[in-house]
Amino acid sequence: MYDFSICKVCAKNTAMPTYKLKNTTIYVCAECGFHFINHLDIMPSEDPSDETRTLDKKSYDYIEWKLTENGKQHAKNLLLVRQYCSLSESRCLDIGAGAGLFTNLLAEAGALVHGIEPQKIFCEFALKKFGITLNRKTIDDQYWQQGFAGFFNVITLWDVFEHVNFPVETLMQVYNVTREGGWLFLDTPRRDSVFYKIGEWSYRLSSGSNPFIFESIYSSKPFRHKQIFTLHQLIQLVEKVGFSVISMNSSFFNTQNKMILVCQKPLTTSEQSMS
Repeated sequence: MYDFSICKVCAKNTAMPTYKLKNTTIYVCAECGFHFINHLDIMPSEDPSDETRTLDKKSYDYIEWKLTENGKQHAKNLLLVRQYCSLSESRCLDIGAGAGLFTNLLAEAGALVHGIEPQKIFCEFALKKFGITLNRKTIDDQYWQQGFAGFFNVITLWDVFEHVNFPVETLMQVYNVTREGGWLFLDTPRRDSVFYKIGEWSYRLSSGSNPFIFESIYSSKPFRHKQIFTLHQLIQLVEKVGFSVISMNSSFFNTQNKMILVCQKPLTTSEQSMS
């Protein structure tokens, strides 16, 4: 059982329960200011009941309907990736692939794709809809860490980083499977946005009786938001792991509350001389 008084970012024993919600509590680290809830997901592969869930017609139709909603954003994401690297024959890993829409866009662009999606029902959809086989093993599995070390030219984490149990470890594992000179594309909600600030003000002014905004951000349900970074915290973590931040797109007043980072794994001296 994880001790949530230990900050998931700086690892100091300085996190305190600060915002109490209906089904969870937001901990705030006094040392680094990181916000996270006292909940960790059990992976579906470790839950026997997950194997009983099947992709029926109702589930298929709902997922397909949601794809239409997400399609425009994924098209923009693809354009962003193409600004920095060629996708033809590029080895790409889409982490948290969901129903496989972006993985399929990468494949259509000529990339050699791999996708990670722990939820069985999404894997079944991706296979049926796109003919793409997604892997349920998460990035920390030795299948990836040993079998694909330094392998991928492009790794994407679209709307994933706020969901993982341990973001620091996840980013280190991503770094390990990225080849030198390879790219990481990441987007995640921004905690120092006006939307989140309003949530903090509302909670404090109401003495905790009006946590509506926080309830809309965090949840202890499976694969919901567990932590939210500030822009500074995210950049600091990415650089500490070893990536270089090449560009970022974010706004304090962004109603979507998002920040996007484009990062690159630096080349070693030997790689630079060869290129």
